[in-house]
Amino acid sequence: MAEWQSGNAGAGDSVIRDIHRELEAIAVAKLSQESRSSLSTGDLINEAMIRLSRLKRMEFDSRAHILALASRIMRQILVDQARRRNADKRYHTQVTLQTNIAEWQMPIELLALDLHLGELREIDSQRADIVEMRFFGGMSLTDISTVLDISVATVKRRWQASRIWLHDRLQH
Repeated sequence: MAEWQSGNAGAGDSVIRDIHRELEAIAVAKLSQESRSSLSTGDLINEAMIRLSRLKRMEFDSRAHILALASRIMRQILVDQARRRNADKRYHTQVTLQTNIAEWQMPIELLALDLHLGELREIDSQRADIVEMRFFGGMSLTDISTVLDISVATVKRRWQASRIWLHDRLQH
């Protein structure tokens, strides 16, 4: 990872090959949540990796950290696409997400979720990070705890509190 961060493109290719299965799982999960996307799994991965490679002065501590950031970038790509679609006068439909997180039982409108996630980030950025990694990235509580360098129990408590908070906001 250090070689990639120092500008060695070949090292970046190696890192991406090493995490490709996980990136594919994240992309499949995100695209299955958003039925109106015109992107393929490969397109979403490629766009995310292009954006990731453009980041300057970003230090990746671990494989889980790269996956968390890639998950966030993929979410933003889909949000941007939904916003463009909604800006087009021919499309006035809501974009609804389905999630593979067992604790979440309701479909969610993508732009509303993005708005409330921004509100949560203003209140507690770590809780917003947990929601992004868990909900959008499908990351395990253990992987999230590694990325954030906090205990699994803390991640679990903050995930539960955030889920309740978001559920309340999305109902109103």
